[in-house]
Amino acid sequence: MKTLGGIRSKQSNSEPKVRKFNPEMLTVARRSRGLTQQELAILLSMQQSHLSKVEAGMLNPPDQMLEKLSRTLRYQDDFFYRSDQCFGIESAIIFHRMRKNISRKLLDKIEAEVNVYRMHIERLLRSVELNESRFSSYDVDEYGGPANIANAIRALWRLPSGPVKNLVRAVEEAGAIVIPYDFGTQKIDGLGHWVPPLPPIFFINRNIPGDRFRFSLAHEVGHIVMHTRPKPEMEKEANLFAAELLMPSRDIVPSLQALTLSKLADLKAYWKVAMAALIYRTEALKTLPAHKILYLRKQMGKVGYRTKEPVDIPREEPTSLSEVIEIYLREFGYTVPELCKVLSIYEDEFNGLYKRRHLMLAS
Repeated sequence: MKTLGGIRSKQSNSEPKVRKFNPEMLTVARRSRGLTQQELAILLSMQQSHLSKVEAGMLNPPDQMLEKLSRTLRYQDDFFYRSDQCFGIESAIIFHRMRKNISRKLLDKIEAEVNVYRMHIERLLRSVELNESRFSSYDVDEYGGPANIANAIRALWRLPSGPVKNLVRAVEEAGAIVIPYDFGTQKIDGLGHWVPPLPPIFFINRNIPGDRFRFSLAHEVGHIVMHTRPKPEMEKEANLFAAELLMPSRDIVPSLQALTLSKLADLKAYWKVAMAALIYRTEALKTLPAHKILYLRKQMGKVGYRTKEPVDIPREEPTSLSEVIEIYLREFGYTVPELCKVLSIYEDEFNGLYKRRHLMLAS
């Protein structure tokens, strides 16, 4: 069996052809384009009341309307006949790091796009296997806290002591998919989405610095492995998990002595985490007295490091999903239009979502 970066092809399973209009897919398509029902009705030159009945499942759209929906929303008409289940981003399946004051419209758009990505991945993985999953659920109390679980994950993933050299690669080698994603806001760092038997999917804000990208990914991994349902302390637990995963206490404690801003910058380059995260780690591990930690924070503010730290950490680039696409194009001999048909999208969107810069795609 041929392999590509550890990803294997498998026998293709054909999908039964059952054509039944699914109004939920219309809602997902509309929201993924950031449109309200009224806005879409205007684009379609129709009454919102009529569109509302179609979305509610009270009316089936005639062929002419379906063509306009496909053209306006940029989904091939097969999309509206899918029977996939959709999940909300505020359910126990999807966890998110977000600040307050995010519009409902934007949350609806993100939720819809996450569901569309999951549908794509589900179809792509019908014929391709990722690495065997090394994700499982851990009870925080049973394992004695998030730090112990982080160390269990490091052992399971066979990570060496010290810094995680490439967290994205480690997560993908453990059988997950990482997607740099534009949330349309800096108020959301990431989302973790796991609907077995699919692999965990991590959406991390592509517009945040590389060190924050790594911490956000580690945070979302913590949610996936520790939390099967929301609870008040889950954000704190995910932060503790991320800190231990990226900065194991047994390895980093000797470095968190006699800290200066210059030493923090050197440690940032070595551990690939923010200087602020290193200060929080120092505080949590009590390697410096409180007044010295306070002094460091004041110095950070004085020189402007709270808004822009020195030492840029390059963002780690995922490869798993690109390799799956490459298997379809190179090994299976799909053309781009054929693969777009599988995903029910148009070529311009396919190129925007999945085209690798160094890969010459067949047309």
